[in-house]
Amino acid sequence: MNFQYDKRFLISGLIMFVFGLLAPIYSPYALAKIGLLQAHLIGAVQALVFFAFAWMWPQLSLPKFTKSIATVSLYLSLWANWVGTLFVGIFGAGREQYIVNQDLVPGAKGFWNQATLLLINLSQLAVLAVVLAIIGFLGWAWTEKKSEQRISSLHYCLSL
Repeated sequence: MNFQYDKRFLISGLIMFVFGLLAPIYSPYALAKIGLLQAHLIGAVQALVFFAFAWMWPQLSLPKFTKSIATVSLYLSLWANWVGTLFVGIFGAGREQYIVNQDLVPGAKGFWNQATLLLINLSQLAVLAVVLAIIGFLGWAWTEKKSEQRISSLHYCLSL
């Protein structure tokens, strides 16, 4: 069986999983412990996203530039989301609250408020990566159907 996967996504998923598992270790010193719990859970869940993309990436039918955009979007969004959530826990940006809509983090002031807001908002780039992956799979399905139709037409012409 020949199983193809993208090694970079796999390694990134493993690293995120380890970081997610290690995040609660800092909890005795964290200003907002709920943020560390969220970093722990987000690390585990987003590691699964990286694993899924590692499997599907070689299967996508996308132009090289589009695939590069999707790759950068995925890395940037998932890591920014995890680091932003970690900042919420460590630096107490929001204490027991989390970011609501596009408002500033309640309870945080200055730099950390802006940093966490920026990082969490960057996580929305994941939508772009997922949409491009869907397009890549649909393109692959369309290509397969066209290929099958051409082969069927060729067999029909040869049988005449």
